[in-house]
Amino acid sequence: MSNNISRPTNTAMASHIEPPSNLAQVPTDPKDRPRYTPEELQTYFTRISLPSPYTTSPVLTDPSLAQTKEHGLPLIHAMMLHHLSTVPFENLELHYSAHKTISLNMDDLFEKFARNGLKYGRGGRCMENNSFFGTVLRSLGYEVRNCAGRVSRAMNEDWWVVDVGMGSMGPQVPYPLQDGYEQVAVAPRRIRLQLRPIAESYANAGNGVEPPKLWCYDVCLKPGAAGGDVWTPHYCFTEMEFLPQDYEMMSWFTSTNKKCFFVYSVVCMKMLLDEAKEKIVGNITLFNDKVTRNVGAEREVLRELKTEQERIDALREYFNVELTEEEKEGISPDFRLQS
Repeated sequence: MSNNISRPTNTAMASHIEPPSNLAQVPTDPKDRPRYTPEELQTYFTRISLPSPYTTSPVLTDPSLAQTKEHGLPLIHAMMLHHLSTVPFENLELHYSAHKTISLNMDDLFEKFARNGLKYGRGGRCMENNSFFGTVLRSLGYEVRNCAGRVSRAMNEDWWVVDVGMGSMGPQVPYPLQDGYEQVAVAPRRIRLQLRPIAESYANAGNGVEPPKLWCYDVCLKPGAAGGDVWTPHYCFTEMEFLPQDYEMMSWFTSTNKKCFFVYSVVCMKMLLDEAKEKIVGNITLFNDKVTRNVGAEREVLRELKTEQERIDALREYFNVELTEEEKEGISPDFRLQS
């Protein structure tokens, strides 16, 4: 997601020309499209505590190396691990704020995730995380195609799927766009990718109408369990490119519709690395009034939250999230824990 001179906007530095509405969109002139500067990328690397071998990757001085498996793939793998274990998957903006709105503008996301993230430790939801991460990748020289996934209710091998926006049930590692591909994600959990029709499709082969095939991402929580592996579909996607204005609509709906999970729940989650910081082994999750730690198949309740102050303290203790006084007061009465 590219190389452009920063331009000032208000008191911050903008990585591209601001559209008047501040809505995310793709400028028609490629030179005006969002890119983070080398200095901004280093700020992000500091935010996610990226180890020094990667902060000096040859990709940073030769963007063409981002397209190689030798240099590009190890760097993107390391960035995914440290992003997921540092930048929380959270919807706090919808609850702890006066405005309760989400911005997908790349300058706003840089301020939230990188620059202000160093102080306040904030993260975001799927479209925030993946839009920001995609811009980081383009800025490094990767060729990135943004796609949209349809969350479930229950090309060739040179393309890789990168997803830092699904929390604990996401892939946590880049994986090739190959039909039938399987691998271990967070042990013992396995993930797979299949090109197949989805059950919700109206098309019916029995009526002579072949249903379309989509890329389907599935998770098996307990491989080798008695009775055989049980695979649960989590989301599906196509290879059609989605633009920022498409995500604006999707983000608005999932931020405002009262039937949407994000609107009626408070969640904050980050992944846990092993001691060597080489792989993800579990997660810590705050969900409404409880904090849990999940490692492998083991689940432990770390704290039951009785008051609003206890939830604010838990956000700081377990996720390094610091809320401002204004944000603390922004929680609506419907979601405030009893004091």
